[in-house]
Amino acid sequence: MWPFVQSFWTLAAAKAGNEQAVLESLAAIYRPAALFLTNKENYVAQNGDFAGTQINSSNMLWSLSGSLGMVYKVLFGMDFQPDRLVFRPFVPQALQGSRQLTGFKYRGAVLDIDVQGFGNEISTITLDGQPLPDAAVLATLTGQHQVRIVLRSQAPAAAAVNRVANLFSPETPSVTYANGRLTWTPQADAKAYQVLRNGQFAARTTETSFVVPAGSYAEYQVVALNGHGLESFASEPLPVRGNSFSRETQLETITPKAALPYKGFSGAGFVEISTTTNQTLTIPVVVPADGLYAIDFRYANGNGPINTNNQCAIRTLRLGGQQLGTVVLPQRGVDEWSNWGFSNPVTVRLKKGSQVLTLAYEPANTNMNGAVNQAMLDYLRLTRIQ
Repeated sequence: MWPFVQSFWTLAAAKAGNEQAVLESLAAIYRPAALFLTNKENYVAQNGDFAGTQINSSNMLWSLSGSLGMVYKVLFGMDFQPDRLVFRPFVPQALQGSRQLTGFKYRGAVLDIDVQGFGNEISTITLDGQPLPDAAVLATLTGQHQVRIVLRSQAPAAAAVNRVANLFSPETPSVTYANGRLTWTPQADAKAYQVLRNGQFAARTTETSFVVPAGSYAEYQVVALNGHGLESFASEPLPVRGNSFSRETQLETITPKAALPYKGFSGAGFVEISTTTNQTLTIPVVVPADGLYAIDFRYANGNGPINTNNQCAIRTLRLGGQQLGTVVLPQRGVDEWSNWGFSNPVTVRLKKGSQVLTLAYEPANTNMNGAVNQAMLDYLRLTRIQ
């Protein structure tokens, strides 16, 4: 359950006059906020707990916005139009009573708003004690004023709430390659598997292995499908080099290695990059033949968990003045500085001979964290794919 989306669902239910749907939707938003004393990003639908979600944050802006929106737009019924503010409150009977919103700024006016009763029909509405035509405050209003709304306290006609069973996609298969064959872990509830080659459908099977045809470089992924036709995420792309080749450039050979106690690197060490250290790396490479190449980096980033914090390291890869692409170096876990993996590949056509690449921290590489943009680089990998 995502409060941000649930809020739009509540607005739709209010416009449809479905009291039960409004009440249940409001409860889905406010119950967990009350339980956990913060506005989480999302919740598990079966039990309303945030534990078990794949990504989450406290004090989440769009959850806060959705929560506030329900006060303004449903319980107080504010409909902001180009030239006026129209009131159409919807208060479920279970939430009947008196509620006030004081000091609400609307353009040049400040409104103290009082709503009494329940339902979605207005009995009387006044502005400073005088009837308010069309239940609308004009955009030209200035100064401080009192709006008083009395609802008819009549519940709308009963309407059904559709409920369906929760459905789940299968877990993502973990795929390995050896001796010309892909193999993967069987997934619960999976009825079949789709094999993708370079992002395109290659085969469908009920087995947990696939014989890779001989040929040139390709990347393979596997998707699990369950009986409802729901798909898992595609597995991490797995390169199968075929008759292709790759070569590595150890980065500590071109700039001083980092004096940090991390393990798991290859060669004689690794290089630190951050907003202040090695902002630009100049990397000479030898291209053995004209062709299409994938360039990626073996790296570590222990600045945070894999699902939040936004401390991904980002760099721009260039050949001379030509921008080749953006290199993304995501977090691999809290303090997981000895956990090494590969960045995204940047695909580029290169000419045979000596070439000079630059990996630079540029203004466009600022991440959502803003301050921490750091990783350790082991080597650059150059792989011919065509």
